[in-house]
Amino acid sequence: MNTEELIYIEMSELDYQLILHVKELRRNKFTQQELSLKMGMTKSFVGNVEQFLHSKKYNIRHLTLIAKAFGYKSISKLFDFPTPEHDWVRLTLRITPALKKDGTPSKEKKVEVIKVEPVKKGEGEK
Repeated sequence: MNTEELIYIEMSELDYQLILHVKELRRNKFTQQELSLKMGMTKSFVGNVEQFLHSKKYNIRHLTLIAKAFGYKSISKLFDFPTPEHDWVRLTLRITPALKKDGTPSKEKKVEVIKVEPVKKGEGEK
């Protein structure tokens, strides 16, 4: 049974872009677990951040830990992406059961960002 669920979350576009950028940097160097452990966090931390289902995001403290893990002398390398256009964005996430190698559903979930849209001024303010 292939059940699909859509979830909507709001976050700052800067958080979203930073998560994507760190993920891209990480892909060629570390697994999610390896980066988590190099940061001194639980092994699931980076995976939870990248999945967007959890409230976990990178904070100011994490920036130093990430930069050190990559061997950067400056955290500015973590912001090597264009300035976000919007303050807040709404992500539409498609959640489906992940499949095992034999094609049967696993307990894990596959999360895919299928839409990113700006939140109108005042809607996303907390």
